[in-house]
Amino acid sequence: MVRVFGTAVEADDRMTMLPLEGIRIADFGQIIAVPYTAQMLAWLGAEVILIESRERLTTRIWPPFADNEPGVNRSGGFNMVNSSKMSCTINLRDPEGIALAKQIISLSDVVVENYSSGTMQRMGLGYESVKLLRPDVIYLSLGAFGRTGPMKDLVGFHSVINLFSGLASLTGHKGSHPRIMGGLFPDAFSGSYCILSLLEAIYHRVNTGEGQHIEVAMTEALGTLMPEAVMEYTLDGTEPERVGNLHKDKAPHNVFRCRGEESWVAISVDDETQFQALAKTAGSPEWASDERFATSEARLKYQDDLEPLIQEWTVGLRAEEVVDRLQKAGVSAGRVLDSAQVLSDPHMVQRGFVQFPCHPEVGSRPLGAFSWSVDGGPPGVVRSAPVLGEHNRKVVQELLQLPDDEYARLVDSGAIS
Repeated sequence: MVRVFGTAVEADDRMTMLPLEGIRIADFGQIIAVPYTAQMLAWLGAEVILIESRERLTTRIWPPFADNEPGVNRSGGFNMVNSSKMSCTINLRDPEGIALAKQIISLSDVVVENYSSGTMQRMGLGYESVKLLRPDVIYLSLGAFGRTGPMKDLVGFHSVINLFSGLASLTGHKGSHPRIMGGLFPDAFSGSYCILSLLEAIYHRVNTGEGQHIEVAMTEALGTLMPEAVMEYTLDGTEPERVGNLHKDKAPHNVFRCRGEESWVAISVDDETQFQALAKTAGSPEWASDERFATSEARLKYQDDLEPLIQEWTVGLRAEEVVDRLQKAGVSAGRVLDSAQVLSDPHMVQRGFVQFPCHPEVGSRPLGAFSWSVDGGPPGVVRSAPVLGEHNRKVVQELLQLPDDEYARLVDSGAIS
């Protein structure tokens, strides 16, 4: 059976079942990482209650805003990682607000949070307190550096995570300084670790009845992205050289400008056969007989001479033309898509990766969603992010079963913000 606000519904009454239907999540997530985690679980069928407060708005007041019009329901950042959730506004600085949060938690299977270390404990919502309310609760805490160790009380965001994880030391152009990868990348990646650990914990509870306290450190999650560098250092004590888009064994291996504004194509050549095909396709078969380019070793040595020749060819063609010609010739090549191209790509749309939830205030906007399919089709339909406090009555009155007069009193007192 599945549960909808505490009411059992027979599975046979439903047309389809998503993996996490019947699981309720109390979401105390801030900014990106944990909101992303909870959103993905909502896509898997979980009932996610986002507990937020008008007294402490975060991404809801961050630009960019839809149509450049500021508003708490118009933030692209918020709406991007909070789809398919419910919003319940509770004042967590009010004792009665804390009491409401505890009631919601007592009826939830999972609690997720990424406040700074100690914040949930000071509110009486830490794992040990919550475990008294719900002994089999699954409780996930995410922090920049974890909840233990000498750095546990430090706060770190995207760039700091890139740096401290060591990943920035590997990222950069040849002979240049370290560079930080995309700002939000650590959030989505560590959020994926949270998803995996929560699915494991839910499976464990199904089999044992036991809850768990899961703790994820963003820096440690990102640190797992560089196994080759760690292996190289542990084997011979050397640090890998930054090489940008280049490859230690392949040349050419880079992105090349094509005709049009910010139009690029990636080209990678594995062996002499592919290079000969590239040279012929580019209308320069003489490249293959040039001593500088005749072998993989030579091309690696003289790629600074080779790459301008390739770009002289690609810059006169559209990226689609370059890719089509090279792929037909057996050469690995692909367009570099920007976000607009990804969201409008027919392949992505047809597979259901791109969803178009209709938000009550900002309308229908494309959203990159499901990166998996079920029986050859998208696993469900994404609902829009909630407007602020949209589900207050649904949660407080229906789930907690409070009468109208008590609900009105809590609103008047400010406990429901």
